[in-house]
Amino acid sequence: VKAGDKLMAFEKTSSMAARNNFEEHRVVAAINGDFYNTSTGEQVGTQVANGELLKVTSDWLNAAFDINKNPMIGLQNFSGSIIRGDSTKSISGVNKIRSTDELIIYNSFIGGSTSTNQFGTEVRIIPLDNWLVNDTIRCIVDTIIAGVGNMSIGKNKAVLSGNGLSGAFLVNNLFKDDTIKIVLKLIPAFTKLEQLIGGNTWLVQNGIVNQDNGDRHPRTAIGFNEDSSKFFLFVVDGRQPGLSVGMSYKELGDYMKTWGVYQGLNLDGGGSSTMVVRGAIVNSPSDIGGERSVANSLLLISTAPTGPLAHIRIKPKEIFAIGGSGVNLTASGFDQHYNPVSIPSGSIVWSCDPAIGSVSQQGVFTAAFDTVSGYIYAAVGDIKDSSVVHLTKLSQIQLVPNPVILQPGQSQQMSATAYDNYNNIILLQQTDFQWSVTGGLGSITPGGYFTAINTGNGEIIAEIDSISGSVPLTVGTSATIILDDFSDLSGYTLTGTRVNLAQCSFVYDSTNFISAPTSGKLYYSLTTGGTSALYLNKEIQISGTPEKLSIQIFGDGKKHWLRGEFKDVDNEIFLINFTTADPGIDWINIWKYIEVDLSDAVPSWANPSAILNFPIKWTRTYLAETNDTKKDDGAISLEDFRAHFIITGLKDESVLPEEFKLFQNYPNPFNGSSVIKYSIPELSRVRIKIFNPLGEEIETLVNEEKSIGTYELTWSAANLPSGVYFYQLQTGSFVQVRKMILLK
Repeated sequence: VKAGDKLMAFEKTSSMAARNNFEEHRVVAAINGDFYNTSTGEQVGTQVANGELLKVTSDWLNAAFDINKNPMIGLQNFSGSIIRGDSTKSISGVNKIRSTDELIIYNSFIGGSTSTNQFGTEVRIIPLDNWLVNDTIRCIVDTIIAGVGNMSIGKNKAVLSGNGLSGAFLVNNLFKDDTIKIVLKLIPAFTKLEQLIGGNTWLVQNGIVNQDNGDRHPRTAIGFNEDSSKFFLFVVDGRQPGLSVGMSYKELGDYMKTWGVYQGLNLDGGGSSTMVVRGAIVNSPSDIGGERSVANSLLLISTAPTGPLAHIRIKPKEIFAIGGSGVNLTASGFDQHYNPVSIPSGSIVWSCDPAIGSVSQQGVFTAAFDTVSGYIYAAVGDIKDSSVVHLTKLSQIQLVPNPVILQPGQSQQMSATAYDNYNNIILLQQTDFQWSVTGGLGSITPGGYFTAINTGNGEIIAEIDSISGSVPLTVGTSATIILDDFSDLSGYTLTGTRVNLAQCSFVYDSTNFISAPTSGKLYYSLTTGGTSALYLNKEIQISGTPEKLSIQIFGDGKKHWLRGEFKDVDNEIFLINFTTADPGIDWINIWKYIEVDLSDAVPSWANPSAILNFPIKWTRTYLAETNDTKKDDGAISLEDFRAHFIITGLKDESVLPEEFKLFQNYPNPFNGSSVIKYSIPELSRVRIKIFNPLGEEIETLVNEEKSIGTYELTWSAANLPSGVYFYQLQTGSFVQVRKMILLK
């Protein structure tokens, strides 16, 4: 199906499925199709939709289907002709710009008319047979017009448009109401082709898997077994650490082979990858906005007529429930061909095994206080289905961030997650937990929002039914915390660009470490062709306003660049360098302590004007290499990833600043007033100003000469509305701006 039924158009896969779903033409499943021009929506490759040829691309793979639904994958060359009696004329192309002496055939996929100039002859034809490729189609000549151009086309009709010699052929050989023959061929391929869609590369060819094991991305693919009796649609999610990072070509090809695929084709992937089943999107598209509009889609159609109720299906099929909790179940009806049909109101009889609880006749299950398993049943007469139930109990509570380090006046939204004895997440609101703080260090709301008041050390605790979880809390004192000692690598995933992922791994090393029992050893394999980057992904919440991060690295001396990435409270991406790009990791077989100042973090290229606002969330550490002559294999080890918090509000007179610097205000966000800190390395005229989001100056806080030193001031915003404000340090040619958020 072509998006919008137009050569140049965008449409979501779910929309294409919905508008093609009707009686005896039910869309069972749909996936996105070919790669495309992201400006116009025109697909890269050839396409045939219900027998009509939209476009021809000779050097792009495709999957084709004849009228008997036999599949094939390959490359084809186009040829076409008009046959009128003993006269024959070659057709130069389909839905393309007409050039000198060319004969082009246009159909409604190009638009309402041909958009040609007046230098030619155009003939509108009406098919007597269904349009098919690699077949002879009889057509009636409807209208002939010379010297005008831009002829209207009409649905299911076509226009023959000729210039020069081709125009003369049309004038001299075709007459109104004539019967002519049109032959459009894609060779080699089956006769009577009905559907065809493009893809970029083989994943499995004659049972042999594509060995390209490079980048992992979301993927969409199709395939069929050796005797073509089974056809498969595949969609792999990716670019979502914690859910899926995607697959390489080889990984997807290997997976397809496990299903018996003998021929397999890769379609457009990335943010385009979408699968729809019976009208519902069943995968997790990677774009932030969800499903992407694409150029075309491949639909799996059932032509079976709708019949009476023959099957029912309960959702959810498997339930994990703690004692006393309720679960709403639904039952859907299907006919013998699994077309959806309605279930007569009040006809479902619900029941369950007594030991697991009770279920109402509205399908509401209430769990018993036990840890047994059993079944819930739904029946409409003799038609039945069941759902398995596992009764669980709450076994642990985990809190993030862990630990929490703040200054007086700063706040942190806590997040508690409850797990049952099957290690499943129990869906609870933050207000379902009982929150408390030890040591009198501050206050916490019923929803887990903590505000630091007094200095000291303590804990933040969340509790339900005698099960509790806690994290250490430090307020107002200098601290260094271990973010990861790499004794547990279970949360890490590897992705990369221009790397051989099959040769990359992150494993425990119990023979070489600083903090027992292990370090994390990263094996890498970098490939040529541009910048390589091997990403070690794991999200780590970091509370408060750390000033520095540090890590221990056991080097291999191969001089690769070690970097890190994190997101701030505004979800803006920032980068830090643990080493420079050159010389990179230039130490061999020794541990080296690396410390970086978070004030040196730079915004990502995707958000170059971003201003860092705490707290932050670490997302990944990565090894990069821009020089193809240095691409190689190797291994480094990681240990003791730490955050360093320095007490604020106390001036260290023994250390003089070496650079102009404007620090992040604290607390931030703030209510009423906030502290602004800045450093001056030499006698300077200093200006500190506040601006609103429109760039209008709100207030000048400082406008005087300052000697070398680090200064703090408190800005009161009691008379201003909530919102985003900017504060600027200017001295001579140096200017630095930061963002702060006022919440009332």
